Amino acid sequence: MFLSVFGLAAGIGMPMQTSINAQLGRRVGSPFLAAMLNFMVGLAALLIITCVWEHGLAIPMRDVFAAPPWIMMGGAFAVLFVTGNILLMPRLGSVQTAILPALGQIIMGTLIDTFGWFHSAQRDVTMLRILGVAIVFGGVMIIILSKSGGVKQAKAAPAKPVRNVWAWRLFGLVIGMCMASQTAVNSHLGIVVDSRLFASVINFSVGLTLLIILNLILLKTKKPGNKEGRVPGWIWTGGLFGALYVVGNIITAQTVGTGMAVVVLLTGLMIGGLLVDQFGMFRSAQRPVGWKEIAGVIIMIAGAAMFYLF
Repeated sequence: MFLSVFGLAAGIGMPMQTSINAQLGRRVGSPFLAAMLNFMVGLAALLIITCVWEHGLAIPMRDVFAAPPWIMMGGAFAVLFVTGNILLMPRLGSVQTAILPALGQIIMGTLIDTFGWFHSAQRDVTMLRILGVAIVFGGVMIIILSKSGGVKQAKAAPAKPVRNVWAWRLFGLVIGMCMASQTAVNSHLGIVVDSRLFASVINFSVGLTLLIILNLILLKTKKPGNKEGRVPGWIWTGGLFGALYVVGNIITAQTVGTGMAVVVLLTGLMIGGLLVDQFGMFRSAQRPVGWKEIAGVIIMIAGAAMFYLF
């Protein structure tokens, strides 16, 4: 039971990571630089956890290089997911930044399961799973179309008009699809190296390498960051929440099974999104949550449970 609560906490931490990284992006003036710092902290934490858990870092890289090249794509998907969330957070708020990628993850998960992409086990498309996707979509639309009674902005996050809001929502679906692809790729990588933690270390290392290259390319065009006010210590903790999510995913999957683990983590993710929006945590925009948003989240969780467990 305790380990399931740990998985729930890991899910709750993801919207908090996004909120922290959005503030870090404002400080350093670039979502890509913020993502790189996030990956550095997350990788450092994962290396420590892996050394303790696996009694060292004896990663069989020969097996990795012998596998298909796409097995290293998980890091690229992770980069797009983290930087995408940093861009979405100030535009859509924490709840939509959580639910839209979740819907994209379920859509892509259906395609991966149906066609067996990335060496995943094929699963038949049943009417119950299709109904689950439809229910999740209905919950998403309830949240998007609901009106929460205005937006109360924190002092550190001044309001800005959002242009092309539906394009940003579509982008949220895309990064969710990337997250599902990352999960499938890393699952196979975990089989190749015989450890999900080893796979996570490789994933973070590839992502960090890509971000270092990208930041070197964009170095001269990077906009100056927000230098006002004292830098809070928590602004560097986004990577720790990312590492917590990885470890929580592993522990929960080993305890209650993969399907239930996904539902537990998604439930935590929805709860975290509601908390961040309701209270404006980590200096994010405060968007009061109404009963329609809560109802939409409950409907989404029910649909996800139907999709992953049946």
